[in-house]
Amino acid sequence: MILTIIIFLILLSVLVLIHEGGHFLAAKAAGIGVEEFGLGLPPRLVSKKIGETIYSLNLLPFGGFVRLVGEDPTDLAAERSDSFYNKSLLARAQVILAGVFANFLLGVFIFYLVLAVTSFKADLPQFFPHQFRFVNQTPGVAVIAVEAGSPASDSGLRVAEVIDSVDGVKITSILQLRQELSARKGREITLDLLDSSGKPREIKARLRTQGEGLLGVNLTEFIHLEYKTLLQKIFSGFTHSANIIEYSGKIFGGLVWQSLAERKVEPLSQGVAGPVGIAQVTQQIISLGILPTLQFAALLSLNLAVINILPFPALDGGRLVFLGAEAVFRRKLHPKFEKWLNSAGFAILLGLILVITYNDVLRILR
Repeated sequence: MILTIIIFLILLSVLVLIHEGGHFLAAKAAGIGVEEFGLGLPPRLVSKKIGETIYSLNLLPFGGFVRLVGEDPTDLAAERSDSFYNKSLLARAQVILAGVFANFLLGVFIFYLVLAVTSFKADLPQFFPHQFRFVNQTPGVAVIAVEAGSPASDSGLRVAEVIDSVDGVKITSILQLRQELSARKGREITLDLLDSSGKPREIKARLRTQGEGLLGVNLTEFIHLEYKTLLQKIFSGFTHSANIIEYSGKIFGGLVWQSLAERKVEPLSQGVAGPVGIAQVTQQIISLGILPTLQFAALLSLNLAVINILPFPALDGGRLVFLGAEAVFRRKLHPKFEKWLNSAGFAILLGLILVITYNDVLRILR
């Protein structure tokens, strides 16, 4: 458990530092002063000033931060020539977007490495019908649990294996598999299986004569993706990342719609994970090996990018909305009003994180 916490903190810190590093480099390129670039969150442990910037190591091991000159519009430093507040709309937009872009590029890079190792193939759980773009996809059925003493257990069927066919009949859905098994009650069948690396094997199992669990397994449907052509492989990092963002966005949108329809926050708060939930998932992912861990890191990096670009105060997307309003009305928002909006947005986000964390803890205790 201690190792899991350490890995989780390192993973979280890397993702946040990549994000803040994007802001840092873009600010430097735009001539914006950087007061501090910190690893971890205050209180400060050690620091060193190089030029105008303090580089610090802080006590709380949660990511990092960048403090720009004039980032707070009510600060007196906002009037300086090198302040964020006084730079052009384009320069400020570039600085705001740089963190999101850095997280997206990290996700693209990691996914490309993983796909290159796995022969440009990937499997994703199928929550609903979805057509992924610029990739070949086929549906499949995988085993997630094997009942003790069942025909599946006696035949050596293992968790995470894919049931490719039954007596030569290609399997593409759980419903189809159940129909094929039902037609063969009490008979010996031949199962063609694929392990997590795609290696095939064949087993025989004698089905039960009655009941729903003729084979004795719990199943899940998934989508098998394969980038086959040269162009698909070259751009697979970007394509896969874009596909993941679109797919995840539909899942999140469904949770939001369900919460609005039921007028309850539970579907949304229970369908997403906070720091505690992510830490628990990290423990499960690490046990699966290095490739699933890397894929999880890429997924978190993309999620961090998407969350930060949402048009909500205190997030990068909210600040972009302020810049859009400034471009339309040709005047800046009142500094105190902008600061109040960001503070209110931060308070709402903090409250949502607390609710999600509470649900994470309840899930673990149950």
